Amino acid sequence: LSATLAIPFWQWFLTRFGKKTAVYTGTLSVVPFMVLVVCMKSNLIVTYIVSFASGVGVAAAFLLPWSMLPDVVDDFQVQNPDSADHEALFYSFYVFFTKFASGVSLSISTLSLDFAGYISRGCSQPEEVHLTLKVLVSAAPIALIIIGLVILYFYPINEERRQGNRKLLQEQRDNETDSETDSTELANVV
Repeated sequence: LSATLAIPFWQWFLTRFGKKTAVYTGTLSVVPFMVLVVCMKSNLIVTYIVSFASGVGVAAAFLLPWSMLPDVVDDFQVQNPDSADHEALFYSFYVFFTKFASGVSLSISTLSLDFAGYISRGCSQPEEVHLTLKVLVSAAPIALIIIGLVILYFYPINEERRQGNRKLLQEQRDNETDSETDSTELANVV
C-alpha cells in the first residue's frame, strides 16, 4: 500500500533530481528500517509504522529501475545506430534476471532456515532460527543494497547523457521522416 502511495512522490523526485539520485535515495531510505525491525522488540504498532515507511523506499527500489531501462535502450541505439529492434532483448533479460534473483533468494532463505533447524508448524523455534531470520531480513539485504549501490555508482547514464541521447534519437527520427517524405515526393514525380 505504501509503495503504491509513494509512486507520485518518486515521480516528482526523479523529475527534480534525476533517476540515479532517486534510486540511491529510495534504496538507502530502506536501510534504517531494516536495522530497526531487527533491533526492536516485538511491538505491533511500531512494526506497522516501520513497514509502511519502508514501503516508500521499496517503491523506489522496485519501480525506478523500470524507468531507467528505456534510457539503457536509447543509449544502446545511440552507440549502435546500425542495430535496431533490440528493445525486447533488454526487457526480456531484465525480467528474466529479476525472476532468477527471486528464485535464488528464496532458495538461499529456505536452505538457511533448514540449516538453522527451522521446525515447520512449530510454535517455538530454536534460537538459531531467530538469528537466521534477522540475518535474512536485515544484514544480507543491507549488504546486497550496498553492493548494488556501488554498481549503480558506475552506471554511466546521467541526466545530461539521457537528454543528449533523446535529442540525437529525435534528430534521427526527424531525418528518417524527411527522407521518407522526399522519397514519396520523388516517386510521385516519376
